[in-house]
Amino acid sequence: MLPPLADCHLHLEGSLPPATLEALARRAGSPLADFSVFEAARRGVRESGGFLSLFASVCRLFRGPEDYAGAARAVAESLAADGVGYAEIYVSPEIFNRMKLPAEECLLAVAREFASRPGGCDCRILLDVVRQWGSGSANRVLDLHEKTGHPAVVGFGMGGDENSLPASEFAGVYARARSLGLKTSVHAGEWSGPSSVEDALDQLHPDRIDHGIAAAASPPLLRRLAEEGTTLWVAPTSNVATGAVPSFEAHPIRRLLDAGVSVALCADDPLLFATTTSGEYAAVSRRLGFDEAVLKDLAETSWRARFGS
Repeated sequence: MLPPLADCHLHLEGSLPPATLEALARRAGSPLADFSVFEAARRGVRESGGFLSLFASVCRLFRGPEDYAGAARAVAESLAADGVGYAEIYVSPEIFNRMKLPAEECLLAVAREFASRPGGCDCRILLDVVRQWGSGSANRVLDLHEKTGHPAVVGFGMGGDENSLPASEFAGVYARARSLGLKTSVHAGEWSGPSSVEDALDQLHPDRIDHGIAAAASPPLLRRLAEEGTTLWVAPTSNVATGAVPSFEAHPIRRLLDAGVSVALCADDPLLFATTTSGEYAAVSRRLGFDEAVLKDLAETSWRARFGS
């Protein structure tokens, strides 16, 4: 029997319960209101641009702060029902801006809902920036945080296309985030090789890394991660669904663990990848043979690697 879980690598729009997606899509007259259409799109995320296109389609369903407040509550309740006691969820203010929505109001709507602990899950916010939009966009997110400063915000991270811009482009941004009291993370080593992880460590000095699976190809990097105690938040179902690894059985998570790397399991975008946090534990048990002791260690790591108290 696993203890309550923590999941600190989730994206808000990609974590919606299916019923919430259906309601938003029906109001918008979107074909995604037909869940069979959504499932067909989900099965196609391995195609070039498939995942980013589907994620953007979900984001376009939102019309304002009320939608984001409702989404935050629905996601928190869904996580609690899945046995997740604590979560850190990426929220992207620059996506609000690009959709012509009031970024400050949308961010605060999410923060206030999370502060009320709907469903009993303690949810916090990770401010998300999109790598390909550049350091100017990233600094606007920190400008917003300086203005709002809600206590639900505990960290800062970067997703998007890791091949688009070098980590060095964001060194000053990450230093600024730390100066504002935020913990930091970065998506790296998902689509690029070990050098992506090395550059992130050297240039950004993150507290942890999202994905990081490419490190398995570099014994020196594995030793460094183990010695420095940097936790990788690993999402096996996501990695298989997007084609980052060819199959579940080929996933390098066992090599990471055998090398002494700190690893926590996460669902990433459970709506888009047809998974849940507890489902990731079930999957590595069923498909990779992880026993109860390994699952317990993964669960304990998930709590130790959180940013909030």
